[in-house]
Amino acid sequence: MQSIPSAKGAAKGGHALSSRVAIKALFKSVVINMIAPAVIYSLAAPHFAAMSLAPLALSGTPPIIWLAYGVVKLRAIDFLGLFAAENTVVRIAALALAHSEQQALIGRSMENVFLAALFLASLATTKPLVLQMSRQLQTGNDPAKRDAFDAAATRPAALKTYQTLTLGWTFALLIKAAGAYLLAANFATKDYLLFSPLWDIVSDSVLVTWSMLYGRSRLQQRPTEDVEFISHSGVAP
Repeated sequence: MQSIPSAKGAAKGGHALSSRVAIKALFKSVVINMIAPAVIYSLAAPHFAAMSLAPLALSGTPPIIWLAYGVVKLRAIDFLGLFAAENTVVRIAALALAHSEQQALIGRSMENVFLAALFLASLATTKPLVLQMSRQLQTGNDPAKRDAFDAAATRPAALKTYQTLTLGWTFALLIKAAGAYLLAANFATKDYLLFSPLWDIVSDSVLVTWSMLYGRSRLQQRPTEDVEFISHSGVAP
């Protein structure tokens, strides 16, 4: 019988291929959900009053349209689209309801609270949100590749790993929200705009690093047959 180390070695080619798919899928999401909204906002802002919410609302259309297309046509969620659409809705609501800049910034800290609720709610389904995020990166939402991914990812050991990761993301997002709230409540706007991105970078780096290390450690603990099956399917939680 093939040993686990040799099975993992044989999977390197498959992992290299899945990495190219992940980069392509991530690039597409970045263009649609980050670059396109920024361009639309920049083009729209000069045509509206200074306090108008219209430019922000218009900037949210690409991720919302792409998210709807993925759900209806591809039967898959673009996770960057989901995050961008949710952030746009929360920011518009915060600006509309706030009576000061500080209140608006505090309202923005609720972005991660709502995301945490989505992650937590997904645990009640057979496909927790981290599993769906991994599927998009590993398969580019290609229907044929998704079938192989789902067959591997829904095996009991793999599914448990994704459930734990999803729960971890839930708590991490709540910590991110708490940090954003403290910054908004205790710093002036100019200082908030400096420290908030730094908080996001640090917290996101810790979260992603933990996710990768935990996923790899769980993969190493699985039986040989599970490692081979998952490797050939391109799943690397």
